[in-house]
Amino acid sequence: MMQTYPTNEHPSKPDGKNGVVRTATTNDLPGIVNIHQKAFSHFFLTQLGSEFLRNYYGLVLDYRAGIMLVSEGPEILEGFACGFVDPAEFYQLMWRSKRIFAMPVLAALVRAPSLAAKVLSGVHRIHAPESEWPARSCELSSIAVAPETSGNGLGKVLMRAFLAQARSMDAQCVYLTTDADGNDAVNAFYRDVGFKPTRRFLQRKGRWMNEYVINGMEAGNNCETHL
Repeated sequence: MMQTYPTNEHPSKPDGKNGVVRTATTNDLPGIVNIHQKAFSHFFLTQLGSEFLRNYYGLVLDYRAGIMLVSEGPEILEGFACGFVDPAEFYQLMWRSKRIFAMPVLAALVRAPSLAAKVLSGVHRIHAPESEWPARSCELSSIAVAPETSGNGLGKVLMRAFLAQARSMDAQCVYLTTDADGNDAVNAFYRDVGFKPTRRFLQRKGRWMNEYVINGMEAGNNCETHL
C-alpha cells in the first residue's frame, strides 16, 4: 500500500510552472533513472548501470520510511528527491535484498574492474553499526533536476517538499554528504536552503566530502552526525 503524506495530498506547485511535486510511484522509476544518469553521469552509482539504479530507487519506494518525490511537468518528469528516515534500517534492508543488486554490480565490474574498491567501500558503509547513524535521522540520498530544467528554482521546490515530508515522519534532522572540491554551486545550494556544514572528511584517496545537516525538524530536538 502506498503511503501518502501532505506533499501527496496537497501537491506543491513550482513557482511559475505547471508541474507539481508528488510522491513517486513505480511507474516513475524509468524517468527517475534517466534524470539520475543525466545529472550524475560520472558518479559511482551511475557506473553500476540502469538496472542497479532502478532496483535502488525501487527499494526506497518499498521501504516503510522511504521518501521519494518527483516533480512532474506537462509531459515528463523534471526532477526528483530521494531519501529515507532511519537509514540504518534502510541499509539493513538493502543488504537483505542484495540478490537484486548482485548481477548489476558484477556486470559493472566486468566492464570496469577499477570499480572494485568503490564497491567494497559501499558494502562497508552498508554494514556500519546502527550507532553510527543519529537516532531518528533522515538521509537525503539524492536530489536532481533534468539538465534542461535547471536554473528555474525547481531544486529548491523539491527540497522544501522533501524537508516537509521528513518533518511529517518525525525526523529529528536531515543530513547529506556531497563532494567538497569542484562542486561550488551544489555546496552553495545546500547552504542557501538552510543546511549547516558539520565536517569535511576524506571518503577515499583524493575525494574530500562535506557533510551538512538541518537540525530541529521537531521542536527542541537535534542530532549530530558522525558517519
